[in-house]
Amino acid sequence: MAHVTPTPSRGPGRRVPHLAVPGSAVRRLGARALDPATCKRLGDQPAPRPTVYVGDTLLVRGLLQGRAEGPVSALREQLKGRYTVQERRETGLGEVFGRLELADELDRVGTTSVLITPVKGKSVEPPDAWQILQDFRSAHPRLASAVELSHVMVGSGYGDGVGYGDGVGYGDGVGYGDGVGYGDGVGYGDGVGLTGLPGGGPSGRSPVTWAAPDPCLPGPAEGWGKGTGEGSGEDRVDGPVVALLDTGIGAHPWFERGVIKDVEVDGVPVGLVWTPADDPEHTGVTVDRVNGVLDRLAGHGTFIAGIVRQHCPEATIMAIPVMYGDGVADEADIIDALQLLYARQLLVERDRDAHGPAIDVLSLSLGYYHETPGTFEDEGALVTVLRALSSTGVAVVAAAGNGSSDVEFFPAAFTSGAGFDVPLVSVGARNPGGLNPAGPTVSVYSNTGSWVTAYRCGTAVVSTMPTTFDGSIRSVLNLPGSTNPARGSIDLDDYSGGFGLWSGTSFAAPALAGDVAAELLACTSGKGDDGEKGAGTQARVKAAAGAVASVLEGGRS
Repeated sequence: MAHVTPTPSRGPGRRVPHLAVPGSAVRRLGARALDPATCKRLGDQPAPRPTVYVGDTLLVRGLLQGRAEGPVSALREQLKGRYTVQERRETGLGEVFGRLELADELDRVGTTSVLITPVKGKSVEPPDAWQILQDFRSAHPRLASAVELSHVMVGSGYGDGVGYGDGVGYGDGVGYGDGVGYGDGVGYGDGVGLTGLPGGGPSGRSPVTWAAPDPCLPGPAEGWGKGTGEGSGEDRVDGPVVALLDTGIGAHPWFERGVIKDVEVDGVPVGLVWTPADDPEHTGVTVDRVNGVLDRLAGHGTFIAGIVRQHCPEATIMAIPVMYGDGVADEADIIDALQLLYARQLLVERDRDAHGPAIDVLSLSLGYYHETPGTFEDEGALVTVLRALSSTGVAVVAAAGNGSSDVEFFPAAFTSGAGFDVPLVSVGARNPGGLNPAGPTVSVYSNTGSWVTAYRCGTAVVSTMPTTFDGSIRSVLNLPGSTNPARGSIDLDDYSGGFGLWSGTSFAAPALAGDVAAELLACTSGKGDDGEKGAGTQARVKAAAGAVASVLEGGRS
Protein backbone atom coordinates (compact mmCIF):
# COMPACT_ATOMS: atom_id res chain seq x y z
CA MET A 1 0.00 0.00 0.00
CA ALA A 2 1.39 3.39 -0.95
CA HIS A 3 2.05 5.86 1.84
CA VAL A 4 1.21 9.35 0.60
CA THR A 5 1.39 12.35 2.89
CA PRO A 6 -1.61 14.70 2.73
CA THR A 7 -1.26 18.30 1.65
CA PRO A 8 0.15 20.10 4.72
CA SER A 9 -2.30 22.12 6.78
CA ARG A 10 -1.67 25.80 7.30
CA GLY A 11 0.48 26.85 10.21
CA PRO A 12 4.20 26.36 10.84
CA GLY A 13 5.56 23.31 12.54
CA ARG A 14 2.41 21.21 12.53
CA ARG A 15 2.94 17.51 11.88
CA VAL A 16 0.21 16.33 9.53
CA PRO A 17 -1.13 12.94 10.63
CA HIS A 18 -1.56 10.07 8.23
CA LEU A 19 -5.00 8.59 7.75
CA ALA A 20 -5.87 4.96 7.31
CA VAL A 21 -9.15 3.18 6.70
CA PRO A 22 -9.23 -0.56 6.00
CA GLY A 23 -10.81 -1.89 2.85
CA SER A 24 -13.56 -3.62 4.83
CA ALA A 25 -14.77 -0.22 6.06
CA VAL A 26 -14.41 1.35 2.62
CA ARG A 27 -16.75 -1.25 1.18
CA ARG A 28 -19.18 -1.08 4.09
CA LEU A 29 -19.44 2.72 4.19
CA GLY A 30 -18.62 3.70 0.62
CA ALA A 31 -15.87 5.80 2.22
CA ARG A 32 -14.09 8.50 0.26
CA ALA A 33 -10.89 10.45 0.88
CA LEU A 34 -10.97 14.23 0.63
CA ASP A 35 -7.86 15.31 -1.30
CA PRO A 36 -7.24 19.03 -0.66
CA ALA A 37 -5.32 19.35 -3.93
CA THR A 38 -8.12 18.12 -6.19
CA CYS A 39 -11.43 18.41 -4.32
CA LYS A 40 -14.24 20.70 -5.38
CA ARG A 41 -14.61 23.86 -3.30
CA LEU A 42 -16.23 27.27 -3.38
CA GLY A 43 -14.25 30.09 -4.96
CA ASP A 44 -13.55 31.91 -1.69
CA GLN A 45 -13.06 28.75 0.33
CA PRO A 46 -9.52 27.87 1.49
CA ALA A 47 -8.21 24.40 0.79
CA PRO A 48 -9.67 21.96 3.31
CA ARG A 49 -7.65 19.50 5.32
CA PRO A 50 -7.66 15.80 4.45
CA THR A 51 -10.44 13.72 5.96
CA VAL A 52 -12.46 10.60 5.26
CA TYR A 53 -16.24 10.65 4.85
CA VAL A 54 -19.19 8.44 3.98
CA GLY A 55 -19.91 8.92 0.29
CA ASP A 56 -23.69 8.56 0.29
CA THR A 57 -24.68 10.23 3.57
CA LEU A 58 -25.18 13.80 4.77
CA LEU A 59 -26.10 15.07 8.22
CA VAL A 60 -28.88 17.67 8.41
CA ARG A 61 -29.47 19.64 11.60
CA GLY A 62 -32.83 19.06 13.28
CA LEU A 63 -35.56 16.47 12.82
CA LEU A 64 -37.19 15.76 9.48
CA GLN A 65 -40.53 17.02 10.80
CA GLY A 66 -38.86 20.20 12.08
CA ARG A 67 -35.74 22.20 11.25
CA ALA A 68 -34.39 19.62 8.80
CA GLU A 69 -37.43 19.82 6.54
CA GLY A 70 -36.25 22.90 4.62
CA PRO A 71 -32.66 21.77 3.94
CA VAL A 72 -33.81 18.26 2.99
CA SER A 73 -36.37 19.70 0.56
CA ALA A 74 -33.64 21.87 -0.97
CA LEU A 75 -31.36 18.84 -1.32
CA ARG A 76 -34.12 16.88 -3.03
CA GLU A 77 -34.74 19.71 -5.46
CA GLN A 78 -31.01 20.01 -6.19
CA LEU A 79 -30.65 16.28 -6.93
CA LYS A 80 -34.04 15.71 -8.57
CA GLY A 81 -33.94 13.29 -11.46
CA ARG A 82 -30.53 11.90 -10.52
CA TYR A 83 -30.59 10.90 -6.85
CA THR A 84 -33.16 10.29 -4.14
CA VAL A 85 -32.75 11.73 -0.64
CA GLN A 86 -34.37 9.86 2.23
CA GLU A 87 -33.90 9.38 5.97
CA ARG A 88 -31.46 6.54 6.67
CA ARG A 89 -33.38 5.01 9.56
CA GLU A 90 -36.42 2.85 8.81
CA THR A 91 -38.01 4.20 11.98
CA GLY A 92 -37.27 7.92 11.96
CA LEU A 93 -36.08 9.39 15.23
CA GLY A 94 -38.56 12.22 14.83
CA GLU A 95 -41.38 9.70 15.11
CA VAL A 96 -39.82 8.15 18.21
CA PHE A 97 -39.19 11.48 19.92
CA GLY A 98 -42.70 12.62 19.03
CA ARG A 99 -44.21 9.64 20.85
CA LEU A 100 -42.09 10.52 23.88
CA GLU A 101 -43.12 14.20 23.74
CA LEU A 102 -39.49 15.17 23.20
CA ALA A 103 -39.71 16.31 19.57
CA ASP A 104 -39.19 20.03 20.23
CA GLU A 105 -36.12 19.47 22.40
CA LEU A 106 -34.55 16.93 20.04
CA ASP A 107 -35.27 19.16 17.04
CA ARG A 108 -33.18 21.80 18.79
CA VAL A 109 -30.13 19.59 19.37
CA GLY A 110 -30.71 16.65 17.04
CA THR A 111 -29.69 15.65 13.53
CA THR A 112 -31.25 13.72 10.66
CA SER A 113 -29.01 11.39 8.64
CA VAL A 114 -30.06 11.25 4.99
CA LEU A 115 -29.09 8.62 2.44
CA ILE A 116 -28.43 9.65 -1.16
CA THR A 117 -29.02 6.93 -3.78
CA PRO A 118 -29.15 7.00 -7.59
CA VAL A 119 -32.61 7.07 -9.13
CA LYS A 120 -33.49 3.63 -10.48
CA GLY A 121 -32.78 3.33 -14.17
CA LYS A 122 -30.51 6.37 -14.26
CA SER A 123 -26.86 6.12 -15.27
CA VAL A 124 -25.09 8.39 -12.80
CA GLU A 125 -21.88 8.35 -10.81
CA PRO A 126 -22.06 7.00 -7.26
CA PRO A 127 -22.97 9.89 -4.97
CA ASP A 128 -20.12 11.95 -3.58
CA ALA A 129 -21.32 13.70 -0.43
CA TRP A 130 -18.56 16.32 -0.57
CA GLN A 131 -19.38 17.45 -4.11
CA ILE A 132 -23.11 17.47 -3.33
CA LEU A 133 -22.43 19.50 -0.18
CA GLN A 134 -20.37 22.10 -2.05
CA ASP A 135 -23.12 22.55 -4.65
CA PHE A 136 -25.67 22.88 -1.85
CA ARG A 137 -23.65 25.50 0.02
CA SER A 138 -23.14 27.47 -3.18
CA ALA A 139 -26.86 27.46 -3.99
CA HIS A 140 -28.08 27.95 -0.40
CA PRO A 141 -25.52 30.00 1.57
CA ARG A 142 -28.00 30.71 4.36
CA LEU A 143 -28.38 26.96 4.94
CA ALA A 144 -24.65 26.22 4.65
CA SER A 145 -24.18 25.27 8.30
CA ALA A 146 -27.32 23.11 8.37
CA VAL A 147 -25.79 20.28 6.31
CA GLU A 148 -22.46 18.52 6.83
CA LEU A 149 -20.50 15.37 6.05
CA SER A 150 -20.78 12.14 7.99
CA HIS A 151 -17.15 11.48 8.84
CA VAL A 152 -15.52 8.10 9.07
CA MET A 153 -14.41 7.76 12.70
CA VAL A 154 -11.55 5.50 13.75
CA GLY A 155 -10.66 3.90 17.05
CA SER A 156 -7.60 5.11 18.94
CA GLY A 157 -6.13 1.76 19.94
CA TYR A 158 -3.27 0.32 17.95
CA GLY A 159 -4.31 -2.70 15.91
CA ASP A 160 -1.18 -4.09 14.32
CA GLY A 161 -1.16 -7.37 16.23
CA VAL A 162 -0.30 -10.82 14.91
CA GLY A 163 -1.22 -11.29 11.30
CA TYR A 164 -1.94 -7.66 10.56
CA GLY A 165 0.83 -5.70 8.88
CA ASP A 166 -1.11 -3.98 6.13
CA GLY A 167 -3.93 -6.29 7.18
CA VAL A 168 -7.07 -7.62 5.62
CA GLY A 169 -8.38 -5.20 3.04
CA TYR A 170 -5.55 -2.70 3.45
CA GLY A 171 -4.13 -2.70 -0.07
CA ASP A 172 -7.55 -1.68 -1.36
CA GLY A 173 -8.38 0.96 1.22
CA VAL A 174 -9.67 4.42 0.35
CA GLY A 175 -7.83 5.51 -2.78
CA TYR A 176 -6.99 1.87 -3.56
CA GLY A 177 -3.37 1.95 -2.54
CA ASP A 178 -2.55 5.41 -3.85
CA GLY A 179 -5.15 7.48 -2.03
CA VAL A 180 -4.27 10.75 -0.37
CA GLY A 181 -2.90 10.42 3.11
CA TYR A 182 -3.26 6.70 3.62
CA GLY A 183 -0.97 4.26 5.29
CA ASP A 184 -0.26 4.13 9.01
CA GLY A 185 -2.91 6.44 10.38
CA VAL A 186 -4.82 6.85 13.58
CA GLY A 187 -4.55 3.64 15.49
CA TYR A 188 -3.74 1.48 12.50
CA GLY A 189 -0.97 -0.51 10.91
CA ASP A 190 2.49 0.33 12.15
CA GLY A 191 1.78 3.90 13.19
CA VAL A 192 4.31 6.28 14.64
CA GLY A 193 5.25 5.46 18.19
CA LEU A 194 4.79 1.70 18.30
CA THR A 195 6.72 -0.24 15.70
CA GLY A 196 7.85 2.98 14.03
CA LEU A 197 10.25 4.09 16.75
CA PRO A 198 12.39 2.15 19.25
CA GLY A 199 10.91 2.21 22.72
CA GLY A 200 7.62 3.60 21.49
CA GLY A 201 5.68 0.76 23.05
CA PRO A 202 4.59 -2.79 22.38
CA SER A 203 3.40 -3.64 18.89
CA GLY A 204 -0.36 -4.09 18.99
CA ARG A 205 -2.11 -6.28 21.56
CA SER A 206 -0.82 -9.40 23.25
CA PRO A 207 -2.15 -11.90 25.81
CA VAL A 208 -0.86 -11.59 29.37
CA THR A 209 -1.45 -13.26 32.72
CA TRP A 210 -3.35 -11.41 35.45
CA ALA A 211 -3.60 -13.00 38.89
CA ALA A 212 -5.52 -10.34 40.86
CA PRO A 213 -9.25 -10.72 41.56
CA ASP A 214 -12.07 -8.70 40.02
CA PRO A 215 -11.68 -5.17 41.48
CA CYS A 216 -15.42 -4.81 42.04
CA LEU A 217 -15.75 -7.79 44.40
CA PRO A 218 -18.02 -7.82 46.35
CA GLY A 219 -19.04 -5.23 43.78
CA PRO A 220 -22.06 -3.29 42.60
CA ALA A 221 -25.54 -4.67 42.30
CA GLU A 222 -26.26 -6.67 39.20
CA GLY A 223 -27.86 -3.59 37.71
CA TRP A 224 -30.86 -3.00 35.59
CA GLY A 225 -31.39 -6.39 34.01
CA LYS A 226 -28.41 -8.73 33.87
CA GLY A 227 -27.43 -8.72 30.20
CA THR A 228 -30.78 -7.36 29.05
CA GLY A 229 -30.44 -3.64 29.51
CA GLU A 230 -33.06 -1.79 31.50
CA GLY A 231 -34.53 -4.73 33.42
CA SER A 232 -37.20 -4.64 36.10
CA GLY A 233 -35.62 -2.13 38.45
CA GLU A 234 -35.55 -4.55 41.39
CA ASP A 235 -31.73 -4.34 41.53
CA ARG A 236 -30.71 -0.72 41.92
CA VAL A 237 -27.56 0.86 40.53
CA ASP A 238 -26.07 2.89 43.36
CA GLY A 239 -22.70 3.75 41.82
CA PRO A 240 -21.92 6.03 38.89
CA VAL A 241 -22.81 4.91 35.37
CA VAL A 242 -20.09 5.11 32.70
CA ALA A 243 -21.30 4.79 29.10
CA LEU A 244 -18.85 3.39 26.54
CA LEU A 245 -19.57 3.95 22.84
CA ASP A 246 -17.30 1.37 21.28
CA THR A 247 -17.39 -2.25 20.04
CA GLY A 248 -19.44 -3.56 22.97
CA ILE A 249 -18.40 -5.89 25.78
CA GLY A 250 -17.56 -9.57 25.43
CA ALA A 251 -17.62 -12.51 27.82
CA HIS A 252 -15.47 -12.11 30.91
CA PRO A 253 -15.91 -12.96 34.60
CA TRP A 254 -15.49 -9.29 35.52
CA PHE A 255 -18.60 -8.36 33.58
CA GLU A 256 -21.11 -10.91 34.78
CA ARG A 257 -22.65 -8.05 36.75
CA GLY A 258 -22.39 -4.29 36.94
CA VAL A 259 -23.01 -4.00 33.18
CA ILE A 260 -25.96 -2.59 31.23
CA LYS A 261 -26.32 -3.95 27.69
CA ASP A 262 -28.97 -3.85 24.97
CA VAL A 263 -30.12 -0.35 25.88
CA GLU A 264 -33.36 0.79 24.24
CA VAL A 265 -35.40 3.98 24.12
CA ASP A 266 -39.09 3.37 23.47
CA GLY A 267 -38.21 0.01 21.92
CA VAL A 268 -35.52 1.49 19.64
CA PRO A 269 -32.03 -0.01 20.17
CA VAL A 270 -29.29 2.45 21.09
CA GLY A 271 -26.28 1.69 18.90
CA LEU A 272 -25.70 -1.14 16.46
CA VAL A 273 -27.34 -4.53 16.88
CA TRP A 274 -25.00 -7.43 16.13
CA THR A 275 -25.73 -10.96 15.07
CA PRO A 276 -23.34 -13.36 16.86
CA ALA A 277 -21.34 -13.75 13.64
CA ASP A 278 -20.88 -9.98 13.29
CA ASP A 279 -20.18 -9.19 16.95
CA PRO A 280 -16.53 -8.06 17.28
CA GLU A 281 -16.64 -8.99 20.97
CA HIS A 282 -17.87 -12.58 20.45
CA THR A 283 -15.35 -14.52 18.35
CA GLY A 284 -13.44 -11.42 17.28
CA VAL A 285 -13.34 -12.74 13.71
CA THR A 286 -15.71 -10.73 11.50
CA VAL A 287 -13.47 -9.39 8.71
CA ASP A 288 -11.19 -12.25 7.63
CA ARG A 289 -13.42 -15.23 8.27
CA VAL A 290 -11.67 -17.28 5.61
CA ASN A 291 -8.38 -17.23 7.52
CA GLY A 292 -9.88 -16.83 10.99
CA VAL A 293 -7.70 -13.87 11.93
CA LEU A 294 -8.84 -11.61 14.77
CA ASP A 295 -10.18 -8.22 13.69
CA ARG A 296 -7.80 -5.30 14.13
CA LEU A 297 -9.70 -3.81 17.07
CA ALA A 298 -11.66 -6.84 18.24
CA GLY A 299 -11.86 -6.72 22.02
CA HIS A 300 -11.41 -2.93 22.08
CA GLY A 301 -14.62 -2.31 24.03
CA THR A 302 -13.95 -5.09 26.55
CA PHE A 303 -10.43 -3.78 27.12
CA ILE A 304 -11.75 -0.27 27.76
CA ALA A 305 -14.42 -1.59 30.13
CA GLY A 306 -11.72 -3.32 32.17
CA ILE A 307 -9.80 -0.06 32.52
CA VAL A 308 -12.89 1.70 33.85
CA ARG A 309 -13.47 -1.19 36.26
CA GLN A 310 -9.89 -0.90 37.56
CA HIS A 311 -10.22 2.85 38.16
CA CYS A 312 -13.75 2.75 39.60
CA PRO A 313 -14.76 -0.75 40.73
CA GLU A 314 -18.18 0.49 41.86
CA ALA A 315 -19.13 1.92 38.46
CA THR A 316 -21.83 0.33 36.35
CA ILE A 317 -20.76 0.15 32.72
CA MET A 318 -23.25 0.84 29.93
CA ALA A 319 -22.05 -0.75 26.67
CA ILE A 320 -23.24 0.88 23.43
CA PRO A 321 -21.89 -0.84 20.27
CA VAL A 322 -21.10 1.69 17.53
CA MET A 323 -17.77 0.53 16.07
CA TYR A 324 -16.97 -2.53 13.98
CA GLY A 325 -14.09 -4.91 14.58
CA ASP A 326 -12.01 -3.19 11.89
CA GLY A 327 -11.94 -0.16 14.17
CA VAL A 328 -14.15 2.09 12.04
CA ALA A 329 -17.48 3.77 12.78
CA ASP A 330 -19.87 6.01 10.87
CA GLU A 331 -20.36 9.42 12.49
CA ALA A 332 -24.07 9.17 11.67
CA ASP A 333 -24.33 6.03 13.83
CA ILE A 334 -22.50 7.76 16.68
CA ILE A 335 -24.81 10.76 16.54
CA ASP A 336 -27.94 8.58 16.42
CA ALA A 337 -26.76 6.74 19.54
CA LEU A 338 -25.93 9.98 21.35
CA GLN A 339 -29.33 11.48 20.49
CA LEU A 340 -31.09 8.45 21.90
CA LEU A 341 -28.95 8.60 25.04
CA TYR A 342 -29.86 12.27 25.44
CA ALA A 343 -33.54 11.38 25.10
CA ARG A 344 -33.01 8.67 27.70
CA GLN A 345 -31.42 11.20 30.07
CA LEU A 346 -34.52 13.39 29.75
CA LEU A 347 -36.78 10.41 30.39
CA VAL A 348 -34.76 9.46 33.48
CA GLU A 349 -35.32 12.98 34.80
CA ARG A 350 -39.05 12.29 34.54
CA ASP A 351 -39.04 8.81 36.07
CA ARG A 352 -35.87 7.01 37.11
CA ASP A 353 -37.73 3.89 38.19
CA ALA A 354 -39.19 3.44 34.71
CA HIS A 355 -36.11 4.24 32.66
CA GLY A 356 -33.12 3.15 34.73
CA PRO A 357 -30.15 5.11 36.05
CA ALA A 358 -28.84 8.28 34.45
CA ILE A 359 -25.44 8.33 32.76
CA ASP A 360 -22.71 10.13 34.69
CA VAL A 361 -19.66 9.75 32.43
CA LEU A 362 -19.36 9.15 28.67
CA SER A 363 -16.05 7.78 27.35
CA LEU A 364 -15.22 8.01 23.63
CA SER A 365 -12.11 6.31 22.20
CA LEU A 366 -12.58 7.20 18.55
CA GLY A 367 -12.63 10.25 16.33
CA TYR A 368 -11.71 11.96 13.06
CA TYR A 369 -9.79 14.90 11.59
CA HIS A 370 -12.14 17.65 10.40
CA GLU A 371 -11.76 19.14 6.94
CA THR A 372 -12.48 22.71 8.09
CA PRO A 373 -11.86 22.94 11.84
CA GLY A 374 -13.18 26.17 13.29
CA THR A 375 -15.62 26.80 10.43
CA PHE A 376 -18.68 24.67 11.12
CA GLU A 377 -17.88 22.45 14.07
CA ASP A 378 -19.13 24.99 16.63
CA GLU A 379 -22.63 24.40 15.25
CA GLY A 380 -22.06 20.86 14.08
CA ALA A 381 -24.12 17.80 14.79
CA LEU A 382 -21.64 15.99 17.02
CA VAL A 383 -20.66 18.87 19.28
CA THR A 384 -24.29 19.93 19.69
CA VAL A 385 -25.51 16.60 21.01
CA LEU A 386 -22.44 16.25 23.25
CA ARG A 387 -23.22 19.66 24.74
CA ALA A 388 -26.81 18.56 25.27
CA LEU A 389 -25.63 15.50 27.20
CA SER A 390 -23.33 17.73 29.22
CA SER A 391 -26.33 19.85 30.20
CA THR A 392 -27.83 16.80 31.93
CA GLY A 393 -24.74 16.27 34.08
CA VAL A 394 -22.72 13.94 31.84
CA ALA A 395 -18.93 14.31 31.90
CA VAL A 396 -17.62 13.62 28.37
CA VAL A 397 -14.10 12.19 28.08
CA ALA A 398 -12.52 11.67 24.63
CA ALA A 399 -9.27 10.13 23.38
CA ALA A 400 -6.88 12.56 21.69
CA GLY A 401 -5.88 10.14 18.89
CA ASN A 402 -2.68 8.42 17.84
CA GLY A 403 -1.46 10.64 15.01
CA SER A 404 1.70 11.91 16.74
CA SER A 405 0.48 15.37 15.79
CA ASP A 406 -0.98 18.57 17.18
CA VAL A 407 -3.67 18.70 14.48
CA GLU A 408 -7.11 18.70 16.09
CA PHE A 409 -8.78 15.29 16.47
CA PHE A 410 -12.53 15.42 17.07
CA PRO A 411 -14.51 15.09 19.31
CA ALA A 412 -11.52 15.47 21.66
CA ALA A 413 -10.67 18.87 20.17
CA PHE A 414 -14.09 20.27 21.06
CA THR A 415 -12.38 21.33 24.30
CA SER A 416 -11.43 24.53 22.48
CA GLY A 417 -15.09 25.54 22.19
CA ALA A 418 -17.48 26.89 24.80
CA GLY A 419 -20.92 25.78 25.87
CA PHE A 420 -20.25 22.60 27.84
CA ASP A 421 -21.90 22.75 31.26
CA VAL A 422 -19.52 19.98 32.34
CA PRO A 423 -16.17 20.61 30.62
CA LEU A 424 -15.29 18.08 27.92
CA VAL A 425 -11.93 16.45 28.65
CA SER A 426 -9.52 15.29 25.92
CA VAL A 427 -6.93 12.75 26.99
CA GLY A 428 -3.56 11.94 25.43
CA ALA A 429 -1.37 8.95 26.31
CA ARG A 430 1.74 8.85 28.42
CA ASN A 431 4.23 6.13 29.19
CA PRO A 432 4.38 4.00 32.33
CA GLY A 433 6.98 4.66 34.97
CA GLY A 434 8.09 7.75 36.79
CA LEU A 435 11.91 7.73 36.89
CA ASN A 436 12.04 10.92 34.86
CA PRO A 437 12.32 13.76 37.42
CA ALA A 438 9.73 15.68 35.43
CA GLY A 439 7.32 12.75 35.60
CA PRO A 440 6.14 10.22 33.01
CA THR A 441 6.66 11.28 29.41
CA VAL A 442 3.99 11.63 26.75
CA SER A 443 3.91 8.61 24.43
CA VAL A 444 5.45 9.42 21.06
CA TYR A 445 2.35 8.29 19.14
CA SER A 446 -0.06 10.45 21.16
CA ASN A 447 -1.57 13.58 19.69
CA THR A 448 -0.83 16.73 21.65
CA GLY A 449 -1.56 20.43 21.57
CA SER A 450 -3.36 23.15 23.48
CA TRP A 451 -6.64 21.29 22.92
CA VAL A 452 -5.45 18.22 24.90
CA THR A 453 -6.61 18.62 28.49
CA ALA A 454 -4.76 15.82 30.27
CA TYR A 455 -2.58 12.74 29.83
CA ARG A 456 -2.98 9.31 31.37
CA CYS A 457 -1.02 6.10 30.93
CA GLY A 458 -2.05 4.57 27.61
CA THR A 459 1.04 2.56 26.71
CA ALA A 460 1.54 -1.07 27.76
CA VAL A 461 -1.78 -1.15 29.61
CA VAL A 462 -3.12 -4.44 31.00
CA SER A 463 -6.87 -5.01 30.92
CA THR A 464 -9.65 -7.44 30.10
CA MET A 465 -10.18 -9.29 26.81
CA PRO A 466 -13.08 -11.57 25.82
CA THR A 467 -12.37 -15.11 27.00
CA THR A 468 -13.97 -16.40 23.78
CA PHE A 469 -11.11 -15.07 21.62
CA ASP A 470 -8.80 -17.67 20.09
CA GLY A 471 -7.88 -16.76 16.52
CA SER A 472 -6.27 -18.97 13.91
CA ILE A 473 -2.67 -17.96 14.66
CA ARG A 474 -0.83 -20.69 16.54
CA SER A 475 2.46 -20.92 18.41
CA VAL A 476 5.47 -20.45 16.15
CA LEU A 477 7.26 -23.21 18.06
CA ASN A 478 5.48 -26.24 19.45
CA LEU A 479 7.26 -29.36 20.69
CA PRO A 480 5.18 -32.28 22.00
CA GLY A 481 6.13 -33.63 25.38
CA SER A 482 8.20 -36.78 25.82
CA THR A 483 10.89 -36.96 28.44
CA ASN A 484 10.34 -33.26 29.10
CA PRO A 485 6.99 -31.42 29.25
CA ALA A 486 5.55 -30.05 26.02
CA ARG A 487 7.13 -26.75 25.03
CA GLY A 488 6.09 -23.90 22.79
CA SER A 489 6.07 -20.19 22.13
CA ILE A 490 3.14 -17.98 23.08
CA ASP A 491 -0.08 -18.19 21.05
CA LEU A 492 -0.47 -14.49 20.32
CA ASP A 493 -4.20 -14.43 19.61
CA ASP A 494 -5.41 -16.77 22.36
CA TYR A 495 -7.13 -14.61 24.96
CA SER A 496 -8.95 -17.39 26.77
CA GLY A 497 -7.08 -16.29 29.90
CA GLY A 498 -9.09 -13.07 29.74
CA PHE A 499 -6.36 -10.42 29.76
CA GLY A 500 -4.17 -8.57 27.31
CA LEU A 501 -1.59 -5.84 26.88
CA TRP A 502 -2.40 -2.96 24.52
CA SER A 503 -1.44 0.64 23.77
CA GLY A 504 -3.19 3.74 22.48
CA THR A 505 -4.92 6.93 23.56
CA SER A 506 -8.04 4.74 23.47
CA PHE A 507 -6.91 3.40 26.82
CA ALA A 508 -5.87 6.69 28.38
CA ALA A 509 -9.39 8.14 28.05
CA PRO A 510 -11.23 5.44 30.05
CA ALA A 511 -8.60 5.68 32.78
CA LEU A 512 -9.53 9.31 33.32
CA ALA A 513 -13.23 8.51 32.85
CA GLY A 514 -12.95 5.94 35.63
CA ASP A 515 -11.21 8.49 37.85
CA VAL A 516 -14.06 10.97 37.28
CA ALA A 517 -16.59 8.28 38.17
CA ALA A 518 -14.66 7.43 41.35
CA GLU A 519 -14.50 11.10 42.33
CA LEU A 520 -18.25 11.45 41.75
CA LEU A 521 -18.86 8.47 43.98
CA ALA A 522 -16.63 9.87 46.71
CA CYS A 523 -18.29 13.29 46.58
CA THR A 524 -21.91 12.19 46.38
CA SER A 525 -21.83 8.93 48.38
CA GLY A 526 -23.76 7.17 45.65
CA LYS A 527 -26.51 8.31 43.36
CA GLY A 528 -29.67 6.95 44.91
CA ASP A 529 -33.02 8.70 45.12
CA ASP A 530 -31.91 10.74 48.15
CA GLY A 531 -28.55 11.72 46.65
CA GLU A 532 -27.53 14.18 43.96
CA LYS A 533 -29.94 12.74 41.42
CA GLY A 534 -32.85 13.52 43.65
CA ALA A 535 -31.65 17.10 43.91
CA GLY A 536 -32.13 17.69 40.19
CA THR A 537 -30.20 18.20 36.98
CA GLN A 538 -28.36 21.33 38.10
CA ALA A 539 -26.98 19.48 41.10
CA ARG A 540 -25.80 16.68 38.78
CA VAL A 541 -24.08 19.23 36.53
CA LYS A 542 -22.39 20.85 39.52
CA ALA A 543 -21.25 17.49 40.90
CA ALA A 544 -19.89 16.32 37.53
CA ALA A 545 -18.05 19.58 36.86
CA GLY A 546 -16.57 19.43 40.36
CA ALA A 547 -15.44 15.84 39.87
CA VAL A 548 -13.74 16.70 36.57
CA ALA A 549 -11.96 19.68 38.13
CA SER A 550 -10.82 17.60 41.10
CA VAL A 551 -9.44 14.80 38.91
CA LEU A 552 -7.60 17.21 36.62
CA GLU A 553 -6.12 19.03 39.59
CA GLY A 554 -5.06 15.75 41.19
CA GLY A 555 -3.34 14.47 38.03
CA ARG A 556 -3.75 10.77 38.76
CA SER A 557 -2.04 8.19 36.56
